[in-house]
Amino acid sequence: MSGSITGEGLRLEVRKTVKATPDKVFAAWTKPELLYRWFGPGQMLPSEAEVDARVGGKLRFVIEGISPRSGQQMKITFIGVFREVVPGRKLSFDWEVAGDPGESTFVMVEFLDVTGGTEVVLTQERIPNEELLGRNKGGWGSMLEKMAGLVDS
Repeated sequence: MSGSITGEGLRLEVRKTVKATPDKVFAAWTKPELLYRWFGPGQMLPSEAEVDARVGGKLRFVIEGISPRSGQQMKITFIGVFREVVPGRKLSFDWEVAGDPGESTFVMVEFLDVTGGTEVVLTQERIPNEELLGRNKGGWGSMLEKMAGLVDS
């Protein structure tokens, strides 16, 4: 995991290699029945997951549970619009907390075919500050671990 500064805010990159094909990992990111099983940091999981995986399609997640950061029960709604969808290879989308006055961030997830599985490379750009960068680093890292547990099995 790494973070860096770009002209438009901070940039985060998180990598995870899993023992599954790129197509199986892509499905874990685009099929609500699979997303319900892993998409949330720590103990948090979606209570709602809507994914229209096509350019211009919307995504919406209501994630609930005990926050790994605060230890408190939380409910957060994330929304976005897909900018690029290449089955088995790449997803990119705008990403924001519903109702948050800040600008959306940009997330790209690449599924690289490597020996023995797939390397998932998640890049998030336009992160407005160091505090959010740190939270997102932990959140995405935790989520990729949970996803790996799902697709590796």
